[in-house]
Amino acid sequence: MGASEIPSKEEEELLARLQAQFGDMDVGGMLGDQCNCDDDDSESSLEEPTAEELRVWQEMQYDKGRMKMEAKRIQESGSVGNSALQRRRQKKTAQQRTLMREYEETEEANEWEHLAPTPDLGRATSIFFPAVLENDADCAGAGDLELAGGVNPLLQKLVKGDPEVLGTKWSPLYSSSEGDGLSFYNLLDKIRGYDGPTVLLLGGTPSPSRCLGQVNHDDRVSLGFFTTDSWIESSDHFGSSDDCFLFSLDHKTNDVKFIRPKARSQSSPNLGTKRYMYCHPSSLSTTNRRIRGASKTDGSVHGIGIGGSASLPRMHITESLEECRALAWDSLFDDGDLLSEECSKSLYYFDVDCIEVWGVGGEEWISDALKARAKGKESQIASLEQARKVDKSQFLGDFENELTCGNKPGLFGHRGLVEERCDL
Repeated sequence: MGASEIPSKEEEELLARLQAQFGDMDVGGMLGDQCNCDDDDSESSLEEPTAEELRVWQEMQYDKGRMKMEAKRIQESGSVGNSALQRRRQKKTAQQRTLMREYEETEEANEWEHLAPTPDLGRATSIFFPAVLENDADCAGAGDLELAGGVNPLLQKLVKGDPEVLGTKWSPLYSSSEGDGLSFYNLLDKIRGYDGPTVLLLGGTPSPSRCLGQVNHDDRVSLGFFTTDSWIESSDHFGSSDDCFLFSLDHKTNDVKFIRPKARSQSSPNLGTKRYMYCHPSSLSTTNRRIRGASKTDGSVHGIGIGGSASLPRMHITESLEECRALAWDSLFDDGDLLSEECSKSLYYFDVDCIEVWGVGGEEWISDALKARAKGKESQIASLEQARKVDKSQFLGDFENELTCGNKPGLFGHRGLVEERCDL
């Protein structure tokens, strides 16, 4: 029986059953659009769909409707703080990004010329990536300038580490050369609570106190760390996202060396969840000792650490910014030297003389991360103010207890003890 011969009552019952099955989808409108055809076309030579074909079609329509509803829910959700990070991690899983990096290293991928997106530093400047002029032949070759489009070649190569995040808007969070001062605690104040991806850049020289032989002041250290996790103070490692890597910059050859996290199959199965970051200032240890009453440390070093362990990080930034260290191996990242061969004479120790931290990922992500940092500072200030206030009712209660305590001498109990001794 053709569709035009179905009584209206049966049509209504069919639409009611389909509407009950597909929920919020407008089944009537969808079928109406498909059925707006001439009477001649209503009689088709095609066979009626089988039960299996009808079931498959229903499942496909249901999946489409569910995906539309989920997209609408995400769009209308008010979770501003995590929206950018959620979209980032929903787009590609860590395993998919690993497979993409492995493909990029194959011969087939090398046959194609990959142009990384150009980062936008705005009007900000960086001592690690000075602006390149088109007529400045001393900074880079003509080929590099053509590839970078006027952007510093080192910066353009660094973007290849994660083009989706690094090839966007950059915003300076901390710069020791731009008025923030070379201070560990100034650095900590700028990155603590920033809920977005960051690029940490370190510049320095081999530590003279650790050098085996004469110090060459021309040897420079330029290395850094990229992560999409936020920075917090903790005596334990944190940051479980694989979206991170260590890197070193060679200003002589305009080359960038990436040290990425080891694959899950290569790391020790006893490690559990891998956590790459460590931020343990000595002030946090003092607070913990006051709370726990501990008198000894647990062997954890103070400062900022990347990879390795709490007692021996792969890269360690000390609070004094002197005798920092960058090792060639650990259990979390791939093996490889972060320092040049000349700098290895100082036993991988170096003194930091310049630091920069950039927020990356685009304007929206940076804006959300700055709001999260400001909110965290407000909570911290409120907690300090609360701690400074004296609970007067509690104080009076303790005072009364001291006056009227039982067996123990009260606030003026020493008078009774003196009288007893005088009687004796």
